[in-house]
This record gives sequence, C-alpha cells and structure tokens, in this order.
Amino acid sequence: MSKAYHIKCLLWELDPDGYHLVIKGKIENHPVYLLIDTGANHSCFDQTFITEIQQDGKIIGKDEKNIGIGGDRFETVIVELNGLKIGRLSIPNYTVRLLDLQQVSDMYEQVGFKRIQGIIGGDFLKSHHAIIDYHNLILTLSINE
Repeated sequence: MSKAYHIKCLLWELDPDGYHLVIKGKIENHPVYLLIDTGANHSCFDQTFITEIQQDGKIIGKDEKNIGIGGDRFETVIVELNGLKIGRLSIPNYTVRLLDLQQVSDMYEQVGFKRIQGIIGGDFLKSHHAIIDYHNLILTLSINE
C-alpha cells in the first residue's frame, strides 16, 4: 500500500516566461528552501549549509562524473543527510550530493527571493513517484509502506 503526501509549492517568477517551483522543508529542524529541478539527475544540497548544521554528517564517497550545464566537470561529495522533512514526509537517512550553491542562491536573492539550500532532482522525484500539479501548485509524493 502506498501513502501520498501533498506538498504546497511556491512559484517563483524569474521573468515573464520563466518560473521555478520551490518547496519548503527542514533538515534537523532547520528550515530550507528546495528547488524542484526535473532536469537534474541527482538531488544536491549546499555544501556550506550542510556542513554548518550537520557536523556529524556521514560522508559516503565522492562522485567525479558530474557535468554542469556548460559542460564543465566537477566533483561532489556524497553524504547521508539526517532528518530531511518535506511536508509530512520524513526521510531519516537520505543520500545526496553536496556542492556549492552560492551562485544559484545569490541569483535568487538578487531578484527578491529566498536563498535555496538544495535542489530536488530526478532521483528523488522518481523514487517518490512525484506528480507536479502546476495549476494548483501541489507536489504529490508517494511511498510504499
């Protein structure tokens, strides 16, 4: 049997034809803003932010096979997050990649939005059977119990 979680999305309008969906969450009771990015292979979080709040975070490894939009290769650290919560969905141990999201957060701040602490990518969206309802601004996630 599966259980569905309905999460309210924020629609950030960056320009008249450009929108980004963002959801609120928590990591160890620290509020976070998470960008929904269906084009990202993996979910990733800001390395500085995670290092500050999770001194005891479990490093699992490194991934050297990452390629950014401009074709640049970069390395990420893979860690296990403790206590990710999105809406009523709690994920006690969630494996993510850490990278520097400073430039992305700076861009959002420059246009009047909050800083983001993470990007929810295709790995998370697929494993949680995500459905994005743009009309009602709802992200539905499902897990098997």
